Amino acid sequence: MAVYTLSAYPKPLHVSSGGPPITVRPMARDDAKALLDFFHRIPDDERYFLKDDVVSEAVINGWVEHLDYDRALPLLALDGERVCADGLLIRHRGDARSHYAEVRIVVDPEYRQRGLGTALLRELFDIAWDAELESVQGEFVEGVQEDALMAVRALGGVEAGTLKDAVRGRDNAAHDIVVLRVPLGRSWQWSRY
Repeated sequence: MAVYTLSAYPKPLHVSSGGPPITVRPMARDDAKALLDFFHRIPDDERYFLKDDVVSEAVINGWVEHLDYDRALPLLALDGERVCADGLLIRHRGDARSHYAEVRIVVDPEYRQRGLGTALLRELFDIAWDAELESVQGEFVEGVQEDALMAVRALGGVEAGTLKDAVRGRDNAAHDIVVLRVPLGRSWQWSRY
């Protein structure tokens, strides 16, 4: 099984719309406080739909204490010491799922609409390509994670399915989950140049 190559980090993340210089690197053990501060800046209505309680110190401490980059690679985008985006590439180890990875991403509201989310997604997809994976896929809550849906579609994501009424908001309103897959074939290779 191919592994992720991480020797290039930390490195600058090329964001299309200027702004402060952003650095990207894998999460480290001493990132707990900065990561917790980051998730506290995410609006409650968005955090509600994330898969983990990201404002729990126990959850964040568990993440930083049990890092296994070959299984789940968390990348942080940083403006100085401030976390401005968090991306995660989850490698499936089972034989039947060994050809793809899952992606998740969250961007600080102050850093949105600058191309940061798209640049971080591209970075995660490049890592998956280098690890010889065939595709990357993600689940996105329709009507809530629209920016992420648009970014993945812009990078070649195709709809793999929709889970109707899969999650409920605080108001008990049902939301669909859209599953998008980005094939990492020749077209992805060519897009890297």
